[in-house]
Amino acid sequence: MHLRPRIRHALLALLLVVLAGCTAAAASGPPPAGGELRIAMSAGNIPFPSTPPNEGYEGYRFVGNNIYDGLTRLNLNQSAALPTPQPSLAESWTPSKDLTTWTFKLRQGVHFHDGTTFDADAVIFQFDRLRTKTSQYYDTKSAASAAASFRYFKSWRKVDARTVQITTTKPYAWLPWDLAAIFFPSPAVVKKYGNNDYNKHASGTGPFRMTKYVDGEEMELTRNDDYWRGPVKLGRIVLYPQPEPASRLSMLQSGEVDWAEVPSPDSVQQLRNEGYQIEMGKYPHGIMPRFNLFRAPFKDNLELRQALNYALDRQGTAALLNNVGYPATEYVYDGNPSYTKKTQGYSYDVEKAKRLLADAGYQPGQLTITMAYPTGGSGNMYPDTMMQKLQADFAAIGVRTNLRPLEWNTIISIGLDGLNAKQWSDIDILWASPAAGMMPTGYSATYFCNRPGGLPNATGLCDPAIDAALTAASQQPDVAAQYRYLQQMMDVALKNAYFLFWMHDLNLRVLSPKVHGYVQPQSWWVDFTQISVEED
Repeated sequence: MHLRPRIRHALLALLLVVLAGCTAAAASGPPPAGGELRIAMSAGNIPFPSTPPNEGYEGYRFVGNNIYDGLTRLNLNQSAALPTPQPSLAESWTPSKDLTTWTFKLRQGVHFHDGTTFDADAVIFQFDRLRTKTSQYYDTKSAASAAASFRYFKSWRKVDARTVQITTTKPYAWLPWDLAAIFFPSPAVVKKYGNNDYNKHASGTGPFRMTKYVDGEEMELTRNDDYWRGPVKLGRIVLYPQPEPASRLSMLQSGEVDWAEVPSPDSVQQLRNEGYQIEMGKYPHGIMPRFNLFRAPFKDNLELRQALNYALDRQGTAALLNNVGYPATEYVYDGNPSYTKKTQGYSYDVEKAKRLLADAGYQPGQLTITMAYPTGGSGNMYPDTMMQKLQADFAAIGVRTNLRPLEWNTIISIGLDGLNAKQWSDIDILWASPAAGMMPTGYSATYFCNRPGGLPNATGLCDPAIDAALTAASQQPDVAAQYRYLQQMMDVALKNAYFLFWMHDLNLRVLSPKVHGYVQPQSWWVDFTQISVEED
């Protein structure tokens, strides 16, 4: 007997409760006023509601920013400009003149979902939980995931009940950006259930409470009527992991969801004709594969890296994707404040690519490379289609490409281990889908020779000119000066072809006409606080 997906979800949830003693709540009945928003995610699983969540930035978008708050937040309720850090659990902050000591005044009257009070002790508890190995509640797994946000933390202390102070390891202007990605769980809940069982009982200060969680199947988030910014419009969010574009499309058209992330690109016009809301726009996300610069053939071989960049038929790739993405001229999109027009990007030029291949020391048919890519997963557009096109493009200049499909979480693990690790050393190019330029803090994990905070150098990229520009940018109190240095960094990366500058994503998502109040920001994250759904 064929069962609709939502029925299957409900039956499986019930079976898990009976057989496995699952602590997830049963279905919560009719949604509160404001409607229920059902979402088909591109992630392969429901993100863990940990701090931080997993499943990449899709975990932050749908789970982290809804259950939790940071000391700062991005102004995602507008689309005109790149979102920037705004007050959140911290109502204000003051840096020292040398940008090494930051004092944060905490918001009063904020409570966690379990009713306990948010204060300076809760901030210090979470910092210790993620950074102090001797802490009773140190969380090894969450600490590894959150390491990038703590890369420049030196120390932290409670000044009083509503004041905390953070000292950085160097002058650092971007701490408010980092703090937008550090979420705060209820210390009482962590202490009661421990780190291993916390995810079943996640409790933050955010606009939604987790009221149901069935791993691999479904998560339900219900409006927090006691939210410190006031109750949001939407009554409930229900998340379904659907890594296949066709599955997301099917759920949307059958009425099982109201929101589908990146459905099949050839369905866009049909969906538009059927009255669905088609949302697309420039934002900081792209497909920028990374060369293995630890060894040959790409180490110290600029001509070869340039040859493959000229071999890419980006317009052809965009056409295959029905123009839900567009060709990249550099790492960030035109309009991002880090974008530089100083150096021209790579065009599609097969003859030039062949000449550069010869200059690099290879004749057609002499070079075979291996490229690892994900079969799906959060924010990865359409990897199989794109990789078949790339393979054909490279073959046109005489370079054979062995495609190595892997699970998305394995691709993430490769980035954490590094391509110099023995188990990954045969990979020549690694798929990368960065939130390119969403936050200036994100560049550190990709561009620096020696990654701060003990993070690995994933691909061996090491250029003193990039290090100097990125360091200078992070130490400028003036925002315009920060971006001038970042533009210098982008120019160096472009001239040296440190990436395959391939495609920018247009962040395709399709919404039911019943969904109101959505804003498509220039960000990988989304603001759910103004959204509502018409009730049937």
